[in-house]
Amino acid sequence: AARRKFGLEKITGPIFGLNPGAEYGPAKRWPLDKFIAAAREIQLRTHCTWLVFGGPAEAAMATRIESAIPSPPSAIWNLAGKTSLRELMALLRLCRVMLTNDTGPMHVAAALGVRVIALFGSTSSELTGPGLPGDPRHRLLKSDAPCSPCFLRECPIDFRCLNGITIERVVQAVLS
Repeated sequence: AARRKFGLEKITGPIFGLNPGAEYGPAKRWPLDKFIAAAREIQLRTHCTWLVFGGPAEAAMATRIESAIPSPPSAIWNLAGKTSLRELMALLRLCRVMLTNDTGPMHVAAALGVRVIALFGSTSSELTGPGLPGDPRHRLLKSDAPCSPCFLRECPIDFRCLNGITIERVVQAVLS
């Protein structure tokens, strides 16, 4: 039903999920330009269709991603703020992988058996990582910033924890 509601029935290639937001604050959000660059590169290499998830507060972010990724028709679907929890779960099940910050949808995807690539900055991958500790399906990416995890909502310095995660590292994690 969710596939029909959002017009996804004709997608034949791989479907990947993207969740660029995080409610806790900006210190948990990998920079949007990096999400865009990684999504472009992954789409170029895989010819995937992206489903962009998020709540109503992330709708503008998702729209920016949608408009920044030049693609053939139906290669990116902005679903931010448009799904119920049940629809989110159904649509996550369609995804081969979910690229996300440390968020609630990250945990939902992992619980549904979706492979998760999660980016950690101000929070601890050991404390709040997806699924069971050590699950080999998931990749938990963080930098070696000595101040991380700080558990702050906003970075008081230069955001080195998330800026230290490179686009290529994320692309490789998704493609591996």
